[in-house]
Amino acid sequence: MSYLSFPENLMIIPGLSPVVGTGAEQTSIPISLKNVQKMWAVVYLNTVGTDAVAVVPQTDALVAFGSAAVLINAVPVWINLDADVSDAWTRATDAVNYTTEVDNNGKMIVFEIDPSSFRSTTVATDDDCFRISLTAVDITDYSAIFYIVIPRYVSKSDTRTYITD
Repeated sequence: MSYLSFPENLMIIPGLSPVVGTGAEQTSIPISLKNVQKMWAVVYLNTVGTDAVAVVPQTDALVAFGSAAVLINAVPVWINLDADVSDAWTRATDAVNYTTEVDNNGKMIVFEIDPSSFRSTTVATDDDCFRISLTAVDITDYSAIFYIVIPRYVSKSDTRTYITD
C-alpha cells in the first residue's frame, strides 16, 4: 500500500482566501500548470444573497492573465450543494463552468483539471496558466478557493513554485 501525504505528494495552494462578496466579480490567484500532472480546483461558496454565482475556470498563456479564456474542453465537475451539513459528493455533468443556485447552503464545486486538456490544434498558443472567476458575488455571499496539485515530478524536496511562470 502506498502512502499519500499532502505536504509531500500533493501541493495545496490557496487560490482565494476566504472573503465576503463585494457585489462584483472575484478572481483567484493564477497558477502555472507547466509542472503539474493534475490539479483540482476546490471552490467553497455560501450564496445567501440574491444572485446565482457563475464559477468560471479560465486559462491564459501567462500568469499575468492578459487575455483570460474559458476552457476549450469540458472537465469533470463534482458538487456538494449542502457542504455545511453533508459530505456527500455528486458527479455533475462535465462542463467548462458551473452556476450555483441561490440558497443559504454552503456548497463546494470541484473542477478536475488535466493540463493536457488545454491543448488544441486550432489555437495558436497553448495556455498553461489557470485561475477561477466568480461572477456576481453578492455582498452577503462568501467564498474561498484552493488548488490541490499533483506535481509532474514528485519530490520530497520540491522547490518549484506554481504561482509564477
